[in-house]
Amino acid sequence: MSDDVVLTAADEFLCHQTVASFEQVTTTDRNWTEKGYIVAYDTTGEVMVAAGIGKYTNRDVMDGFAGVATPGRQWNVRASRELRPDLDRTTVGPLAWEVIKPPSQNRIVLSDNELDVSFDVTFESDFQPIVGSPGIRRSRGITGNHTIRYFQPGRAWGDVTVEGRTYRLDAARTYAYKDRSWGVRTMTGIPQPGAFWFNDPIGKPESGLRPAADHGQGVLHGYLNFNFGSWALSSTFTQGPDGRPMASSTGSSEGFVVFAGDKKPRLRITKLDLDFEFWPNSRRGKSLQAGVELEDGTTREISCSWKDLVYYFRGGGYFGFRGWWQGGYRGELDVAGESLDLSDKAVRDELYGCEEIAVECRCGDEIGHGVIEPWAIGVLPRYGITEDMLG
Repeated sequence: MSDDVVLTAADEFLCHQTVASFEQVTTTDRNWTEKGYIVAYDTTGEVMVAAGIGKYTNRDVMDGFAGVATPGRQWNVRASRELRPDLDRTTVGPLAWEVIKPPSQNRIVLSDNELDVSFDVTFESDFQPIVGSPGIRRSRGITGNHTIRYFQPGRAWGDVTVEGRTYRLDAARTYAYKDRSWGVRTMTGIPQPGAFWFNDPIGKPESGLRPAADHGQGVLHGYLNFNFGSWALSSTFTQGPDGRPMASSTGSSEGFVVFAGDKKPRLRITKLDLDFEFWPNSRRGKSLQAGVELEDGTTREISCSWKDLVYYFRGGGYFGFRGWWQGGYRGELDVAGESLDLSDKAVRDELYGCEEIAVECRCGDEIGHGVIEPWAIGVLPRYGITEDMLG
């Protein structure tokens, strides 16, 4: 006996690849995840917004977050709902994610909520998505990550209102990027014991999973996304404790330079030398010097400097925050959030390691903007980071 086939709105389109409706995925793995993520900020450094949505078909969960940052402060709104029966509705509580013109235009909306913060922002791009190779990471014979993702640099416009003050995002002076991914990933639900990228799940049921393998001293992992107008760079990176490149902790590590429009082919990065600077006695990224070699033999030297604008995306539930774990079942609907003072070291210690850092970028005479995301985890002698250094 089998369940009746459940149709969704997506089943009306000619895009099937399996003998099943879009209500199902082809794996029974509970960690099957599909995510969308957008960051946008005013290049004058006044305000940044971040929004993400996640669909966990085998957990019957859809969740998301919306964040707003101004210099020294950030606001988080997290929301989770039961996925079924509204599989086609990409809204969760006050958060909405809309595809306007795939793949170049999206809209993210945070409607009224108890924190008195809201936004209505449209993302648009002249660049083709930067699609990476599927990444696979296995440990002790178990596949922890098997995902594919793409980045897309762009711009944004719209209004952001925080506690009665409205900021206007103008497309001519914004930086934005989109991150889409799908597949099996470990960062869902309650983590397995020893998973060093998570906070301790105090008061939560145990995962029932075998403890993670020893991860060694530490790792510096993350993403780079820069836009210089006519060209842009997007890359993942992973360094070991000594600062040398190593296999990615998420299963894929590669990067590309792409060009606006679709007339010039993208160029693969063949070598990436990264030298980060961190704020003293912390894991907070401050600046970056990057040496880039491309497959056509050309090189680029890029320097990035901090703009005093950062969003800690752990506040959105990544890696666990205040009892909230992305992908965890929280009932029919649950919404939470807070306003955080980033001048308080205790707050930064709680958020440490996961930052969207707004930067101004220079490459020769060209000036661009972007974000750096150095996830500094564990002991990193190359950068003088010890275990006790947090935010």
